[in-house]
Amino acid sequence: MKVKEIMTREVVTVHKDLSIRRLIKLLDKNKITGAPVIDEQGKLIGIVSSKDVIRAIDHLIRVHVSIDEQKDHKGMYNWVEGVMNTNVITADEEDDVRQVFGTMVQRKIHRIPVVREGKPVGIISSQDACKIVAGVA
Repeated sequence: MKVKEIMTREVVTVHKDLSIRRLIKLLDKNKITGAPVIDEQGKLIGIVSSKDVIRAIDHLIRVHVSIDEQKDHKGMYNWVEGVMNTNVITADEEDDVRQVFGTMVQRKIHRIPVVREGKPVGIISSQDACKIVAGVA
């Protein structure tokens, strides 16, 4: 089975200058736990997950700083840019899903953006693996 057969095609993406507060709202609204980060041209530059958000909030609490959205108070942990992972593992639409899921298990990650010419065209997640096992994909 190919990645293109099961990937989610409508990918929720974010920009690096999105505040953590707005990211939390976006993740909650879309019922997702992470999103690819894109630049102004739509190219993938990172990925951010709920784990990254939790780490950021933990740091902000420990140093007694709020999740402030004011640009003049821009702190590393208040914005997607400061917490995103820039070492992103990606997949191609033609990749075999077993290999992609194997990478996810090996690297302990829950989502892999599917890219074409550097731009996200889909996402494959651990949820997709569950759907295959349950026979609903």
